[in-house]
Amino acid sequence: MLLRSGRSRRCNLRTNKLTQGVDMSNKILITDSLFFKPHHVKELEDAGYVIERLDKPNASEEELCEAVKGKVGYLLGGIEKITDKVIESADELRAIVVTATGYIGFVPGYKLATVKGIAVANAPHKNVHSVAEFGMTMSLLMTRDAVALSRVCEKTFETTRSLSGLRVGVVGLGHVGSEYARLAKCMGVTNLSYFSRTRKPEVEQELGIGFKELKQLFQDSDLVYVALPMEGVGKNFFQAAEINALRPGSIIISTSDPEQFDQDALYTRLESGEIRVAFDDNIKTERFQNLPISAYYAPNESVAFNTSDAVEKVSDSCVKSMINLLKTGEDQYRLN
Repeated sequence: MLLRSGRSRRCNLRTNKLTQGVDMSNKILITDSLFFKPHHVKELEDAGYVIERLDKPNASEEELCEAVKGKVGYLLGGIEKITDKVIESADELRAIVVTATGYIGFVPGYKLATVKGIAVANAPHKNVHSVAEFGMTMSLLMTRDAVALSRVCEKTFETTRSLSGLRVGVVGLGHVGSEYARLAKCMGVTNLSYFSRTRKPEVEQELGIGFKELKQLFQDSDLVYVALPMEGVGKNFFQAAEINALRPGSIIISTSDPEQFDQDALYTRLESGEIRVAFDDNIKTERFQNLPISAYYAPNESVAFNTSDAVEKVSDSCVKSMINLLKTGEDQYRLN
């Protein structure tokens, strides 16, 4: 009972602080143009807000410091960073909503925002299928050696492997990893295993997927799909021991942060031609850019999440969260 009363009191305190001075401004800042289509803007306008757009995907700190002034809401639709300096420049800001599951990387000023009573919310797991689908697309692309057999390379004929016949390992059996495993089962994959920091017995039973320790999974798999969170994992999570455990001919597919891999160990094996990888995020260093595209495949920028279905779901969620936070101070996706 005491805990409930304390929690209720804290919620009331933050709601009151958030909704102070609601008549001071009714302007909301939206960055970039990928998210929030005209019908989303209309929804915000119908709720009584005026929208100002900064149509840049990666606005500078100085631009954001100026743009955020006089705004009660900030819908982060780009890849910019909301730093402490930006938060300090916000004179009327009461809510930030991020168009992603991960938020710390986009809002490094999160702690200061909390101190200032600025609510922060995200849009968790709205793009799960799109990201898993991209992982499956890359799995098929690399397994069938489609790039090497295309007109951008020199191969003209090759008998390739089929995904259904491969031993597939999944690292990270969260929302995305589980969805990828389901897609793999639909594609006929029968030899499927996973590693996760915590066992997932319910998913194991649902998918008939077995647990393996990380190095063993790398050693036993023909294809490894990595679906770890973008935040909280750390640099070089996959060390030389795991990367060198891969057998020649193995493939890594990752929709996670490339920094999670020991890049020296990874490059050595790629350069030798022993393994191939496809990432969603390009490693923009000269040595990786000089590798054959059939061995190291990556788009120019991250695209796994970027489908019309995912953009619509994320935008819908963020608009509703923004209205809730500005009107009531509360939302199911509020983080602080």
